[in-house]
Amino acid sequence: MAIRFLGRVIVSLAILAFLVGLMLHFHLAAYAYLESAFTGSLAIYLWTRPSVRSLARTLLLSAAFGAIYGVVHSVPGVGAYPAFLGLGSLGSLGLAAVWSGPSQRQTSLDTCLTASMFPLFLILSGFSLAVTSVAHPMTYDLFLYAFDEQLGGQPSFLAGQLFARFGALRQMCYVGYEALPLAMAVAFAMERSRPRGHLSSIMPAFAVAAAGGFLLYNLYPAVGPVHVFGAQFPYSPPAAGLPPFRLVAVGDAPRNAMPSVHIAMALLILWNSRPWPGVWRVLAGALLAITALATLGFGEHYLVDLFVAVPFALLAQGLAASGVPWRNTGRIACVGTGALAVLAWLTYLRLPSPPLAGRGALIWSLLLGSAAASVILESRLQRAVVQAGVPALGRVNEGEYTGPLRAPG
Repeated sequence: MAIRFLGRVIVSLAILAFLVGLMLHFHLAAYAYLESAFTGSLAIYLWTRPSVRSLARTLLLSAAFGAIYGVVHSVPGVGAYPAFLGLGSLGSLGLAAVWSGPSQRQTSLDTCLTASMFPLFLILSGFSLAVTSVAHPMTYDLFLYAFDEQLGGQPSFLAGQLFARFGALRQMCYVGYEALPLAMAVAFAMERSRPRGHLSSIMPAFAVAAAGGFLLYNLYPAVGPVHVFGAQFPYSPPAAGLPPFRLVAVGDAPRNAMPSVHIAMALLILWNSRPWPGVWRVLAGALLAITALATLGFGEHYLVDLFVAVPFALLAQGLAASGVPWRNTGRIACVGTGALAVLAWLTYLRLPSPPLAGRGALIWSLLLGSAAASVILESRLQRAVVQAGVPALGRVNEGEYTGPLRAPG
């Protein structure tokens, strides 16, 4: 008994030490995107309806983490408080998993792992993206820039100028852009708590989009105009017809422009928000709109990146639709169309002498057509699921929670 108690104490200290090390190493309060990911952990935790004892433990741990951070780095701002609460919720869930009885241990562990997914996902993504800058010193940015020029201008430069003129709009888009991990966590929690059925768990769709995005980043490395043109962005775009179609050497920026996984994730949230209450669906639509403007205005993407993200999201949705058998023609159409459209655009965008150069109206038609076809196919797949009565993963009655979304005491 004493040995078991000592073992639990050691494991508990190890969990807390790991969280402290994670917090300090990645400078939790210095990166809004990381703050959003840990706030997502808090959202998952709160969705489990934790007990008063669990909440008290979380608050104490959060205060301790914040105090340690303040001593080692600097006193965090008010905006970082939700992130420290998320870190505290992970600590509380971890301790509950260690000290729970046999009947609750697995549930406690599942809850802890679920709440940990979004920070770990972001950290792993950071390491993966760092690899792209080393593996691909040359990028296709000038190809994408020239393509956008054929659409009638440079939307990213225009959006950047809009941000420079309207600071409030820029700040709103910045918050929305950085809040994507939190939105993903809320989407997961909403899905698990709603009684209506849909395709499958949204997490596989997120995972497919993340893995597929990393693959495509290496097939078509690009960084965005702000990293290529520097001080020229957003007021001094190169003249029409320039720069030429050639690879360009850039710095250490991650090669994560083509396609825009930010847009793909926001679109997956919107597509999977159908069973949610109306206000949440409106928020999902607003998130997509804000994300689209932010990706352009901050110079991280070209307009074509956003369009290619639509069939890419369709591909992720189709691959993750585990509630639909592979023989279903709707699912086959989603996967096939999404894959072919993405590969077709990436192939075209690599051509040094594109055959449609100068035919802006036709290019616009192809872009809008591939996006519209993707939206229609996804909608048909969803209708097929509803008509077949496919139950949602984690379907529960109102007010009840199952699986990892049940908080330990």
